[in-house]
Amino acid sequence: MSSKYEDIMNHPVHEPDPVRHPRMSRGARAAQFASFAALTGYSELVEETGDRVCEEVMNETVFEEIEDI
Repeated sequence: MSSKYEDIMNHPVHEPDPVRHPRMSRGARAAQFASFAALTGYSELVEETGDRVCEEVMNETVFEEIEDI
């Protein structure tokens, strides 16, 4: 069976010029793929906002109950 890529299957792998494009250290490569730091603290902010909204809803509910008395 012939593959449509058969003509390029045995070509050598291109290696960049090590002088112009030196290999990255493992640490530098890992830093590129690390978690996206812009969202640091996002979950805490969401939790604080949820707590504040719950307090406001509870206070509003309590005031409505007091007015009904």
